Amino acid sequence: MNDPQNKSALRLSARATRAAFVAGLDQMAHRLAFRALPSPVRALLSDRRMIALYVAMNDEAPALRLAEALLAEGKALCLPRTVDRRGTMEFRAWAPGDALEDGPFGTRHPPATAPLCHPDAIIAPLLAFDERLMRLGQGGGYYDRAFARYEGALRIGLGWSVQQVEEVPSDPWDVPLHLVITERSLIEPAA
Repeated sequence: MNDPQNKSALRLSARATRAAFVAGLDQMAHRLAFRALPSPVRALLSDRRMIALYVAMNDEAPALRLAEALLAEGKALCLPRTVDRRGTMEFRAWAPGDALEDGPFGTRHPPATAPLCHPDAIIAPLLAFDERLMRLGQGGGYYDRAFARYEGALRIGLGWSVQQVEEVPSDPWDVPLHLVITERSLIEPAA
């Protein structure tokens, strides 16, 4: 198991790097980022019906910008809803224009009355990732638990290119992403 202090230090550094990058990003480049669905991702999602996005917080990569492209491909969408502070989240149906509620930790999510969903692909936020496609999240374990619960779901990280680091410390329960989309490229596992 890795030293939790290593993960904490990397989280602090990654947040600062991401914030500085986004603050210095050209406004037009920011507005255009993450609006298109790369062709290889479209192909990977061809047999997937329910796609989980997330509502970005602060300077996270804006996943909801992919909604229109996914809807145009005939996909249904859902968003995570935090159930408790112990790392449990569920996915609820969502479409652009649907109301969102405030959740814990500054999150926004669909109401508990929205239909419960079981995603075939999960697009997840991240603080950092490495060439092995190991993901460092906020530290609550919400996505780790979701990846375990939906083990057949395609795991896609969404982040800014500066979030790639040499190595993300990982624990035995951490599972790699299948791919990462940044504003510059699509990163797949090394062959």
